[in-house]
Amino acid sequence: METFLKKAAFFGLIVLVYFSATGIYNYTIDPYGIFGSRRDFRAVRPNEHSLKTNYVLQNPQKFNSFLFSNSKGGVLHVNQLNTGETSWYNMTYSLGTPEEFYNSLLLLLENGVQVNNIILGMDEGVIYERTSSHENDASRKFVNLQQDKIQWEFLFLPISIKKILGADLSKKYIEHDIYTNGNYYAHNANEADCISHENLELVDFPHAAPIQPLDFSSQIEILEKIRSLSWQKGIQLTFLVHPSSFENYVSSTERRMQFEYLLKTLENKGFKLFRPYGAKLMRMSPCYWLDKHHYTQNIGNVILQEYPKNWANDSIGQ
Repeated sequence: METFLKKAAFFGLIVLVYFSATGIYNYTIDPYGIFGSRRDFRAVRPNEHSLKTNYVLQNPQKFNSFLFSNSKGGVLHVNQLNTGETSWYNMTYSLGTPEEFYNSLLLLLENGVQVNNIILGMDEGVIYERTSSHENDASRKFVNLQQDKIQWEFLFLPISIKKILGADLSKKYIEHDIYTNGNYYAHNANEADCISHENLELVDFPHAAPIQPLDFSSQIEILEKIRSLSWQKGIQLTFLVHPSSFENYVSSTERRMQFEYLLKTLENKGFKLFRPYGAKLMRMSPCYWLDKHHYTQNIGNVILQEYPKNWANDSIGQ
């Protein structure tokens, strides 16, 4: 019995040391920003969904226009659209879904945030990304930080040596802004003047329908909810279709064809879609693409220049 008690005590001590270490680490390093100990996110992706929503709720008079998107929208620096009456915030978060955008919009409105304009960015993730898959993902699940309680699940997450050591900031990395305008800032990604000598190559999208179109009813339903809510609240809503690279099309042809079919279905239902480059695909190059999924701010700037000229006055909610 004495031997058993010693082993149990030893095991208990190990458990106590482990949880003490993880608790201290997660509260001090705060890799997801949940505890408010960290505000600098260079090459570290925080829980943007929670932090950005909380920041807007804490500052309900600061912004009245919002970009909702998955990570592709990070380089759309919508604060460029600010005017004397309009103040934009980038609500981009990793793998964000229309269902999450709808819930975030409801939460903002219920808490007295004035919403005048929305740009909602879409790509094939509208079809294939599931909100339910984020429920156990520390970097993506939504936590209402307005509630005054300790987030125990974040306190005892496993220790990440990579996050302790930090990233090599001499290489390409993304800086995630939360507490200014919500933008992504790419560092060491391309030359500052690359557009002066690097051409953007556009490729026609192969016109081919999927062999078996998917059932898009749930996706259309949530988009219709967003459109209806915007109409009721007098919100200028724009559905933005993110540009795509040719390389992404090659690696996920079926997904891209399904997405194009969804877009045609939406247009047949009266949805107006903002497609800055039409149905064209783009060849990858460092000046215009961070990787095959994410375009650079050079593309983002073109989109934002076109938006006020052709779409700001032709959106839902007029």
